[in-house]
Amino acid sequence: MPYIDWFAIEELYAGTQLRDKNKVEAYSLALHTSEHTDDIIKNRKEFMSELNHKLEQCVFMNQTHSNHIHCIKKEDIGAGCFSVKDAIQDCDAIYTREKNVLLGTFTADCVPILLYDKAQGIICAVHSGWKGSASLILKKMVHTLLYDEDSELKDIFAYIGPSIDFFSYEVDTEVIDAIKDTKMNTDTFIIDKGEGKYFFDNKRMNYQILIEAGVPDMNIFLCDNDSFENEEDFFSYRKNKDTGRNMTFILRK
Repeated sequence: MPYIDWFAIEELYAGTQLRDKNKVEAYSLALHTSEHTDDIIKNRKEFMSELNHKLEQCVFMNQTHSNHIHCIKKEDIGAGCFSVKDAIQDCDAIYTREKNVLLGTFTADCVPILLYDKAQGIICAVHSGWKGSASLILKKMVHTLLYDEDSELKDIFAYIGPSIDFFSYEVDTEVIDAIKDTKMNTDTFIIDKGEGKYFFDNKRMNYQILIEAGVPDMNIFLCDNDSFENEEDFFSYRKNKDTGRNMTFILRK
């Protein structure tokens, strides 16, 4: 089964599922990017079977590049598994204390982030494109854990998954202005190419958000795969707008 494994401990399945050109839809698991719903559901079921898990025991979001967070309860289980219409709406971060529930986020260049509070058993899945980073969705997610769920920073572990890398990600002034409005020191994440074009390091900006929030450096895993350059394993919207998505997932057994 092709996926990047993170935090290989007994109570957790977590990581990023990879593209496979030999499978239907190149093994995309995202319903919102394909007209062939049956094929995507077949892929999802196959992947879940490899995890010894049921598709009905998953939760997926209708991602909108927001900074909206939803706490997953028992009544939410199954949302988005077979249809985009019943996914968690207008949301880009979900978390839960429920066991045996897989949370997933779908990306093709955006930054997927997983958080795990090992002490309390809370798992989180976050989707952060440049708009999510500009609205500091990851900082908001960490603060939600700290202030709403009584997490402690020393217990929070983070996985920053495969996404478009610094020198593959060219953006315009609109993006840079929004990033600078965060009031973070973003100098190391931006290179001015001239004529209103810039390179932007979205992946490492999210790493810095975690550091500034107080998550210990030793608790953060930064995946260095570039979704734009590695087309064998990853989908890239920047390279091909008509493309599928990789799923980054977390499940506490």
